Amino acid sequence: MPLRTSSRFTLFAGTIAVAALALSGCAASASGSAADAGASGSVSEAAAPTVEVTALEPAVGALAGGTTVTVTGTGFDGDTAVSSVAFGTEPAQAVDVQSDGELTVVAPASFNFVEGAVPVTVTLEDGTVSEATADYTYEVQTPVDSQMAYAFKHWQDYNLAEWGVFEDNDCGNFVNQAMLERGWEQSPEWYSDYASTGDYSFSWIRGNPMDEYYASRPDTTRYEFTDRSQLKIGDVVMLDWDPQNDNGVDHTQIISKVTPNPDGTISIAMVGHTLDSTYRDLDNAVTVEKPGGTAHFYSIA
Repeated sequence: MPLRTSSRFTLFAGTIAVAALALSGCAASASGSAADAGASGSVSEAAAPTVEVTALEPAVGALAGGTTVTVTGTGFDGDTAVSSVAFGTEPAQAVDVQSDGELTVVAPASFNFVEGAVPVTVTLEDGTVSEATADYTYEVQTPVDSQMAYAFKHWQDYNLAEWGVFEDNDCGNFVNQAMLERGWEQSPEWYSDYASTGDYSFSWIRGNPMDEYYASRPDTTRYEFTDRSQLKIGDVVMLDWDPQNDNGVDHTQIISKVTPNPDGTISIAMVGHTLDSTYRDLDNAVTVEKPGGTAHFYSIA
């Protein structure tokens, strides 16, 4: 541009020419730098991503998780290993790289057991992240899904119209409501009409009768405190705050999360009433909240 400007003038032609030449040199240098930068940018932009997610199969699954999902894309078996796969905010389990273009994972439970679509992301050990072009959709598919969706809807917003509330001792009432949503049916041995008539069975609200009723059912299996590898979301926790007194069950909740830890231990989180909670930690409950406490479990078929 300076060269075209200088050609319009004759006065001080020599000086202008020198100045124009100097400016032309600067412009050329600047232009060269810009070109270099542009080339560098083009290389960067053209470089293929180190990981890419293109498809999910299936793209729909249960609220409580457990669906095996095939993730298709590229870069899964490259120089940098896959570190994690997440569905929304929740980490997937059992990530298995089949090839550079395919891996399988077990979908986790939906956070707070909410229906709807969430993004799926694959992260490499170097921090590279790729989000799937299609979301994964959670929906109610199983009895456990119905149980947990109900529990998370009413853990704090009590369903008073249908079930009322047992002041200071509503844990059994809550757990059993959720079991009805799972598909259990009331019987003369296990029922509540408390909100309407005030009538109920002791197995509905009191720890030991409820424990005995659960033990009597053909679709339940009892596990002890150390049997955590057998547990799953939707199973029922029977807590004994003071086992030394031999007075049985003091509290009950529903398992809301089972987390295998890197050290090989398994953490259990619980949802329930009385101490209203969604992810109450079992170990903290029996050591910090109620030192010396213990628990056993009923795994529900």
